[in-house]
Amino acid sequence: MSSKKSLLSPSRLTLLAAAGGLSVFTLQMYRRPLETIAGVSRTAMLLTGAREGTCDAAGLPIHYYHAGQSGPPLVFVHGLGGSAENWLFLFPRLSKQFQVYALDLPGFGRTPLAPEGTNIRTHALYLQRFLDALNLFRVTLVGNSLGGWIATRFVLDAPERIRHLYLLNSAGLSREGMFTPYTPDFASARRAISHWSGRPVRVPNFLLKAMVESSRRPAYSGFIENYDKQEELDDELAQVRVPTTIIWGTEDRILPLACAHDFHASIPGSKLILLPGVGHTPQTGAVSKVVNIISQDIASSQVEM
Repeated sequence: MSSKKSLLSPSRLTLLAAAGGLSVFTLQMYRRPLETIAGVSRTAMLLTGAREGTCDAAGLPIHYYHAGQSGPPLVFVHGLGGSAENWLFLFPRLSKQFQVYALDLPGFGRTPLAPEGTNIRTHALYLQRFLDALNLFRVTLVGNSLGGWIATRFVLDAPERIRHLYLLNSAGLSREGMFTPYTPDFASARRAISHWSGRPVRVPNFLLKAMVESSRRPAYSGFIENYDKQEELDDELAQVRVPTTIIWGTEDRILPLACAHDFHASIPGSKLILLPGVGHTPQTGAVSKVVNIISQDIASSQVEM
């Protein structure tokens, strides 16, 4: 009798349950990698203390996260194929000083595709509608990659609504030599990860599969297919009239370092901060540096006011 009890002890049952849960998770990761990764990312975001919500943006339900009780509002705009969870590491740090928001752009994350399709002006329009729905009038925008392009487009269209613009390895220029991160197969997915990180990286097949599935979604593939029709920013950057800080990982293989200097030279009064050894996503590759840059910038601007 005692041997049976020992076999069914709480500690053994806990280990068996954990092993079973890990087995189920592993199976799900291989069968449905995109959904599983999204679920894990959502859980991680909520564990930081972020609150989840959906707002009605002129009929389109936009999913977002929010954290922080006071301070000026910061709105994060993710890149192509990304989601609000891309800002996971900044949320708990910056929400101590600011109200922080991160949305899923139309067609990405948990936000459905907009009826107008997927292009820069549509994304900028729904960014405006998102801010309207949450009664956010003057905000600081932080955009990475495609998100920087969208944020800059919004600044050009509605400068009165922006306190400060942060561009993290932003897209939007027509310079040659840029790498388009379209990943329809495992080989291109491997190349894309190396470009994002700035160095060769070994990744499991389930992650490559998730990237392939993501690139086939209409919001992603539609943007790539119509890339030549997107309105680039080269001829309009001189019209940006809000304080702008350009943060750039120098090891980015998607957008050449020359783009950082082009943004800086074209946007009047802008500040350029280079991050050596960092790739395409400074919000994950240089978390403390990005947090310090934003915190110190906004603190000093409030003192000046």
